[in-house]
Amino acid sequence: MSVCTVRISLLSLALSIAACSSVPGAGTTPPAGTLPVSTSAGEHFLFQKLSIQPRAGAPATLMNFVSAGPAQKGVPCISCVSGAGADTIGLSGPSSYIPTGAVWQYSLSFTDIAYKGSCKLSWTIKAGSKLLDSFGLTLNLKSSGGWVLYALNRDRPSYSGPATLTGNYACGKSTGSAHAPLEFE
Repeated sequence: MSVCTVRISLLSLALSIAACSSVPGAGTTPPAGTLPVSTSAGEHFLFQKLSIQPRAGAPATLMNFVSAGPAQKGVPCISCVSGAGADTIGLSGPSSYIPTGAVWQYSLSFTDIAYKGSCKLSWTIKAGSKLLDSFGLTLNLKSSGGWVLYALNRDRPSYSGPATLTGNYACGKSTGSAHAPLEFE
């Protein structure tokens, strides 16, 4: 199977990302404007500081996306899109079709407009009401005004057929959720 890297401009998406699993040491936010921080094999936590001046009444956080693609080294990454500005990300090529025996990368992103504190990230993969996989973690965001991305690699469940990936975050009273269809070979 050919794997390509899809590069998405943050300027056009106003992007924040987070994806999740129980990860030792993932409870802190890296300094503003940092590049990817590898928390352990196949897991990445990224925080990109942006110049955000929230208007009165703006939500504390906004959901950006949940994604899935083949696990590979070097992604996700920030400021890695050749010829583009510094506020970009690179992801594994998005693919909702998961071959037998594959290891897949799941990403979750949200924009942190004005929230500091604990955030719970979680993912579920369901076929109808049947739970195929679930994973999650808690992050401590020490600064706001940027976007968050968390990505991790997971072995595929022993299942064939259609399913739905759901990514959620809860930062205090601010929550978000996004869904993506999956098809397991």
